[in-house]
Amino acid sequence: MERVPVERFVPGFIGAPGERAFYFEVGSATGTSWYLLEKGQVAAFAVEAARLLLGHDLGGAAGDLTLPQVTEPDEVEFRVGEMRIAFDEPTGLVAIDLVSSEEDDETVTLWLTASQLDAAARTGVEAVGQGRPLCPRCGLAMDPEGHPCPETNGDLRGHRP
Repeated sequence: MERVPVERFVPGFIGAPGERAFYFEVGSATGTSWYLLEKGQVAAFAVEAARLLLGHDLGGAAGDLTLPQVTEPDEVEFRVGEMRIAFDEPTGLVAIDLVSSEEDDETVTLWLTASQLDAAARTGVEAVGQGRPLCPRCGLAMDPEGHPCPETNGDLRGHRP
């Protein structure tokens, strides 16, 4: 298991709504790496990170720290299949384990400060919230031309964002 001290940790996306790819961009002394995720994983990360910080009385640790946008990946290290977040009491750092979805189960452990984690959690919430509008009937994401809503049995008449 590789341990990576993180200088930059940015959750975000590349692409237009409906065609987005979500990433964790990780900058360290050895360079920049990108890890591909699903939108739901970014949302779950943000919730768990906030929960962990509040549980250790570290909510709002980032203050006014804002993170930049994710940059276009040069190369993706792997698609994240599983993620674990834990607070390390002796160091006061947060360990994030990213486990590959591939058969080899490669794992990378990222070490963040509480302020880095707090800023990343807020940025993750913003990234997830910038998607397509949700259908008021079924809650699924809608394209600009509408969507086959299960509540209307797929009938798109009059069902536009």
